[in-house]
Amino acid sequence: MSEISLTIHDGSDDLYMDWLDRNPEGFVINSHRDPDPTYIVLHRATCHSISQYTRSSSEGAFTERSYIKTCSPSIDELRDWAHHNGRADRAFSRECGFCKPTEKR
Repeated sequence: MSEISLTIHDGSDDLYMDWLDRNPEGFVINSHRDPDPTYIVLHRATCHSISQYTRSSSEGAFTERSYIKTCSPSIDELRDWAHHNGRADRAFSRECGFCKPTEKR
């Protein structure tokens, strides 16, 4: 049986940011606090849109208000999470257009 390395960050941007720092090759799903299959968006851990505060995403915006982050070094684990949260096809509702998480680098 494989080790599960999926982590859900809900309520602490500090712990989430620490995960990003320790897992730069990882992946992140951005979703609503109550996951909705129409908004399960995949990003790379290094994506600026889920790792840098802006005027519209001030401190606490990543995991302490409306959104949670589900993180893993494995896209397959995140596909399983998406399936468990309503995505029968194991796909994401969208992949980030900035970081293009499934494109080879």
